[in-house]
Amino acid sequence: MEQERIVKLKDFFDFDSKEPINRLAYTEEDMEYKIKIIEKMKALGMQITLDKAGNICGTISIGNHPQKTIAIGSHTDSVYNGGQFDGPVGVIVGLQVAENLIKSKKCTGIIKVAIYACEESSRFGNACLGSKYLNGTITEKDFSSIVDQNALKQGKTVTLQEAIDFANSYLKEHVDGIQEVDKIFDTVDYSLEAHIEQYDSLKKAYKKNQQDTVGIINSIGSAVRIKYDVEGQANHTGSTPMKKRKNAVDATAFIGKKVRKLGKRYEKQGLGRASQVEINTPGHNGSFNQIPNQANGLIDFRLLGENTPENVLEDFENIKQQVEAKTKTKITTKVVSQGTPVVTSHFLNQKLNQICNHKGIQSIEMPSYPGQDTGYIPAKEKTMIFIPSTGGSHNPKEHTKKKFIQPATTLFTQLSRELLVERFKDAQKVSSTPKSTYASSHIPTTKVSSRGTPDENVLG
Repeated sequence: MEQERIVKLKDFFDFDSKEPINRLAYTEEDMEYKIKIIEKMKALGMQITLDKAGNICGTISIGNHPQKTIAIGSHTDSVYNGGQFDGPVGVIVGLQVAENLIKSKKCTGIIKVAIYACEESSRFGNACLGSKYLNGTITEKDFSSIVDQNALKQGKTVTLQEAIDFANSYLKEHVDGIQEVDKIFDTVDYSLEAHIEQYDSLKKAYKKNQQDTVGIINSIGSAVRIKYDVEGQANHTGSTPMKKRKNAVDATAFIGKKVRKLGKRYEKQGLGRASQVEINTPGHNGSFNQIPNQANGLIDFRLLGENTPENVLEDFENIKQQVEAKTKTKITTKVVSQGTPVVTSHFLNQKLNQICNHKGIQSIEMPSYPGQDTGYIPAKEKTMIFIPSTGGSHNPKEHTKKKFIQPATTLFTQLSRELLVERFKDAQKVSSTPKSTYASSHIPTTKVSSRGTPDENVLG
């Protein structure tokens, strides 16, 4: 029962509230929430580490001679006026799984509950900064060149490095016993993450069958983000013939129409989707009789499956050339970010399906269009699950229920036990082996057996 647990959902979520959350990455609000989680990590006997990107990890070894490592986690930062479940659900599920495994006597391994820093792009215009740091996509050298976009609009410059320094100093000032490291980990054997769906298809499936429901993620999307600027020619609407106009806003309208069409094709083919946001017309000020000569906008492509950034950039280049020819404008582009979709572990997903069948949990295979930290975590095998939610995402109406979160804890607890049970058997053998023999024949390994090996048969 939850009231008997060290880690209780009610300590982190107000299920009756739909107040907006403004827990921006590296702010005092975010640090205060993280401190609540760190206190629970300590109560579980975990060692706390903090790295140079602001990632936090609670680590504990279970059993004798642990060799395999499982990282379970997500993020705590939010968007502006966001909901309370996007991110923290995955961290709290990780804590509950750790609590279950600590009490277990049937496996041995190293459990890491991670809080990945700055998953949302709201503050720095770049998502998953903490997990990207772990896999080397960004390095410490990049921290001084990434700036707070909203501070920039106010004429201030706040670098990512400055934000990290504030956050890490705040944590060290308010929490004893934090160990500072370069990275919370270099690699792990398995990476697991639970997350709200951010839509309502799982809630509908639950309502239809009245059965615990999760989504098992087969592919994690990545984003290709493009800024573009249109240069036209200013003139008077009354004196300029339609065919002679070089209207920058017309160009953005044509781009939007073609991008939407391309996104629908991607979606139909299972390759992703696309959108255009934040059209701006500098210097125009809404005049009725002035042809705007400047416009700019942002394109957000979400990639899935076998789609690549190169494919998307080629498609957008064709759109750009068509619009330039049609509107007689000049369009310049800048690629802000690009990534490649990640296919999750078939081995882990198969095991999750087996556990769902055994425990009477309805599982639905599905992609995650939004990018997630799991896509960047340096792990040999990785997967994630979605739980039902309502109200969409990135807004205060985002909501889930206790009964939707519990199956995630159940699934990841059982999966972790099965992944670590073979090493437990090995440890039992080791315990009766002379030390000299152990030193030469039981060197710790991070190799993960593939499907179809004896390892899978044992775990199954």
